[in-house]
Amino acid sequence: MEDGTQTIALKKDDILFLAEEKDNDLYIVQKGKVMVFVQKGSEIIPVAYLGKGEYIGELSFFDNDARSASIICLEDSEFIKISTTEMNENFPAWLKTVGLQLTKKIRAGDELIRSKGIRKKNLESIKPLAIEEQTRCFKLVDRFKSKNK
Repeated sequence: MEDGTQTIALKKDDILFLAEEKDNDLYIVQKGKVMVFVQKGSEIIPVAYLGKGEYIGELSFFDNDARSASIICLEDSEFIKISTTEMNENFPAWLKTVGLQLTKKIRAGDELIRSKGIRKKNLESIKPLAIEEQTRCFKLVDRFKSKNK
């Protein structure tokens, strides 16, 4: 596309990116549904389910740090990809600063939750995946890693 964005189409079970990758582009879901997850050993832990109009990768987009979670398509999905180059060339400096400061706060909060845990009080949490679904996702992650070596 002329404005520095790109459309990406992925199939069900495709992985957009994995945690710890250095890809720093921002993605906006145009169609489909994805699962955001973290991996603890062989356990796949769903963090969120996102659909049309939601964005993915905002933390890495602003702070240029590694991805904090992984994304798998639960349906055929389409994304608008906005590169960090596009941001650097076209975003005003104040917007980049606000994005970076918000990112720092979110990452600090995430780290606090990771280290201290969180007490849930009458909150509905995301249900854990069944063993079969975890196994399927784990195999998809391994296949993605092998393909991208």
